[in-house]
Amino acid sequence: MRRFLRVLVGMIGVGLLPSIALAQTSAIAGTVRDTSGAVLPGVTVEASSPALIEKTRTATTDGAGQYKITELRPGEYTVTFSLAGFSTSKRENVELTSDFTAAIDASMKVGAIEETVTVQASSPVVDVQAITQRTVMTRETLDALPTGRNIQAVGIMIPGTSITVGGGGALNRDVGGSGGMQQSPLNYKGSPDTVQTIEGMRLNNLCANGAYSGVYWDDGSFQEISYVTGADSAEMGQGGIRVNMVPKDGGNQFHGSMVGNFTHGPWQANNYNAAQLSGDKTYNPSNTLANISVIKQIWDLNPSIGGPILKDRLWFTGTFRYWGTNKTVAGSFPNLLPNSPFKYVPDTSNPAVDNGHILSYTGRVTWQLGSKDKISAYHDQQDKFRPEWGLASNIPPEASGNEVTPTNFVTVEKWTRTQSNKLLFDAGFALYDQEYTELYQSSVTGDTSNSFNAATINAARVYTILDSGTNQYAEAWNNPADHFSKLFTESGSASYVTGSHSFKFGATVSEGRWRLVQDYTGNVEPITYQNGAPISVTLRLPTDRADGIKADSGFYAQDRWTIQRMTLNLGLRLDWFIGETLPESLPASALAPTVAFGACPNGQNSLANGCTGVVENWKDINPRVGLAYDLFGNGKTALKASVARYVNGEQIGTADASNPERTIGLTDTRAWHDLDGNGSPFDANGNLQLNELTPSPTTPTFGQNIPTTTTTDPATLNGWGKRPYNWEYTASVQHQLFPRVAVSGGWYRRSFGNQTFTQDLRYTNASYDGPFCITAPSDPSLSGGGSPVCGLYDLKPALVNIPQQSLITFASMNGGEKNVFEGFDVSANARLQGGTFFQVGLNAQKEILDTCNLLTVNSPQTETYANGAQGCNQVFPYRPDLKLSGSHTFPWAVQLSATYQFTQGPNILGTWAVPNAIIAAPGALGRNLSAGAQTKTVQLVEAGTDYGTNLNQLDARASKQFKIDRIRLRVDADLYNMFDSNWPYTLNNTFTTAANSQYLRPTNVLQGRLFKIGGQVSF
Repeated sequence: MRRFLRVLVGMIGVGLLPSIALAQTSAIAGTVRDTSGAVLPGVTVEASSPALIEKTRTATTDGAGQYKITELRPGEYTVTFSLAGFSTSKRENVELTSDFTAAIDASMKVGAIEETVTVQASSPVVDVQAITQRTVMTRETLDALPTGRNIQAVGIMIPGTSITVGGGGALNRDVGGSGGMQQSPLNYKGSPDTVQTIEGMRLNNLCANGAYSGVYWDDGSFQEISYVTGADSAEMGQGGIRVNMVPKDGGNQFHGSMVGNFTHGPWQANNYNAAQLSGDKTYNPSNTLANISVIKQIWDLNPSIGGPILKDRLWFTGTFRYWGTNKTVAGSFPNLLPNSPFKYVPDTSNPAVDNGHILSYTGRVTWQLGSKDKISAYHDQQDKFRPEWGLASNIPPEASGNEVTPTNFVTVEKWTRTQSNKLLFDAGFALYDQEYTELYQSSVTGDTSNSFNAATINAARVYTILDSGTNQYAEAWNNPADHFSKLFTESGSASYVTGSHSFKFGATVSEGRWRLVQDYTGNVEPITYQNGAPISVTLRLPTDRADGIKADSGFYAQDRWTIQRMTLNLGLRLDWFIGETLPESLPASALAPTVAFGACPNGQNSLANGCTGVVENWKDINPRVGLAYDLFGNGKTALKASVARYVNGEQIGTADASNPERTIGLTDTRAWHDLDGNGSPFDANGNLQLNELTPSPTTPTFGQNIPTTTTTDPATLNGWGKRPYNWEYTASVQHQLFPRVAVSGGWYRRSFGNQTFTQDLRYTNASYDGPFCITAPSDPSLSGGGSPVCGLYDLKPALVNIPQQSLITFASMNGGEKNVFEGFDVSANARLQGGTFFQVGLNAQKEILDTCNLLTVNSPQTETYANGAQGCNQVFPYRPDLKLSGSHTFPWAVQLSATYQFTQGPNILGTWAVPNAIIAAPGALGRNLSAGAQTKTVQLVEAGTDYGTNLNQLDARASKQFKIDRIRLRVDADLYNMFDSNWPYTLNNTFTTAANSQYLRPTNVLQGRLFKIGGQVSF
């Protein structure tokens, strides 16, 4: 906090310290002329709205007759123009959404000052000044559309946006809230950098380069959600999709609402179809899913209230949300023989249920301290419970984890000062603090406290069991962990606005702390059997890794300069990122003593020297240049183009890869012989019987602090322009077809740079025998079956036992890597009278990933197909992504709304472990594989040539509205996945010739058709 105060004081002193993105980047701007067309300087322009706690913001036109009023909250505005000797002109009902500049021009005539001319016109729908592309979901839109009420389920409706399927049961598509318990990060036009902000303050988890927030946002606490895409200003470092959530602000009247919905099992259709679910190519009855996920219950209760504490001075909002999803997990069943852990018999009559729920308590206070200063505070406290986390086809309920969040909150404080109608200041502080755990079940440890307790874990006498023949786990969760993430962000900015210019200077500083603790019952995981026979025991050491963001700083200068019809967006940003590993200790265990890692001497790398300290120190200059041109000067047609450089998202990933605990062998798998015949490697007192295990470690570094054999080129971690980055180029046109109706079209290209790869220093191209070919099996399910696959190599047998030595360096140092996304967008949107709106958009995108130049080092192998294409040059052709949403109110207050998604199916591959007998045959390699290998992995299907079934998902809602005095009631009937699609969005791409092959077997299927009831009461 002291550092935050220093930033704040310094900002007031020099007026130049700024923020990652201000809470509102909306504005009203335009030109004022007299009736002859001459510009009018000195006109007073007032923007008034109930959305402003200060009621009115003012500007004055400059010598060119131009004005700008910036940093406005979303809402409905009245714009008044006044000048001595002229009639006052007024423009009413100007609707302003986030990240939008409304062009409001005025024509004033000579007349009495008492005379007011009110101009009736619809709000502009084309932003002729900003280069930012954005999709704003207002409260009206969010309430009307049938969605899962989370930012991913809403954001996927933007064309060009896809979802990355993560762990924990994350879904590719949400069906009526089916994905509400696990986040699936949004990926936009090739960039995975999803930045989540509240009032412009970043609030991301420190894992996965910030793709997750970890907090499941309280939808009812927000007035609107802005998805900012495409070319952005210099305020944001990353170039993917930025999700800015604008909280409700209260008001001078008390308002409240309660949203609720519910569904349960009998209201879901069964979209299980054995033939369809056996794969996209060949319907093999032996290759079907045993079952698919079925909803047991989904519920959501979300009341909120807001109003004045002191009229015109102090406002509040308060929100509570309780929601959850209970559903079965495909292929997961409890063991019919719970007391026989070495024999698993699935209870197929009793599918396992992933049951989870979240409680959120959210509040916000806004205080107008005087005529110039305003402060606000937002806080969201959450509790998440998933008592059977990680269920899967090979993880039954008794072997699942228990996910809880002992600490889970975000807080955002903002201060703004309107020094004058030209000079504005802004400062903010945000804190993200989360601990989430994946515990053993209480049946394993006997602990019901929902805490990660090493002593309790070590005292437990239940262990993780694995059947190597079926890959089936039993008894205990296989990945217990306690995760900690804490991110502090401090920011401030100064804006100086004239009629033609809008200058902004800003800076933001973030610091973060991340920690991962893991411990295992008996210091083993797993004990492996095959059909009940002992095979091996994997010894495991506990871990306690700690990494941090020492500084993630951004300093920028930005000007939006309007010259007649043209607006130049000129920005320059300095990004400075310092990641580090923190002093830590590998905990003591029955297998190894404590190992402490202190701070490194100056200049030493933490991973290479078994110490902690700074890992990467990156500095980047990132220009942002854009142009917006009002083609006809009427605010209805805009031509836009931009060039921008962005740094790739980074949290603790690079630092954690260099954490010195990774130099210690944390696992050691040893053959096990059950000498005493008790069926366990432990004796009756719970002591591990080392005499039953192979005496020598199979991992020489097990429990020892040994420098790694993989080093990192310091040039990749330090200096200017070394951080991974991407360039984005865009060109677009927007046009207003009719009042409140606009169309747009655009082109974009994103190219990535500073990729790294791991070079094996032991070998060159001459170290390999080849090239040789094999023939793909003639299987009807295999695209390209029967065709030759060439370009294969194998290491010379004499070179097999050379000690490992690798270097992580820039790909550009060894020929380079090309990774480019390019595509086109066309869209239309309308916001008509009576609450009718629609949005439709089509995206087509192509990706080129070429790593062929890297074959000059390491192994030269790349699959070469019958058409001459090489596997190292992957081209994913243009594929359509269509999104549509809309709503219309009919007579009798009946409202119909719907969303529709059409997108490509998954890319089909064919990964085959080719048996040694085929490799050694004449005409292929002609000898056995080196090092006694029994198989060689080959990709049989060229990437980008074969795709699975496309998605067709239609969700619809019918509502009836009632009004009694101030109380409004809406009753909803929702039908999700109306076509009852069983779209398989992930497939098994491992090819085998075995009779029980599961090639192309779906591993995840869209949730079946779902009926839901709900409603909203508001006043």
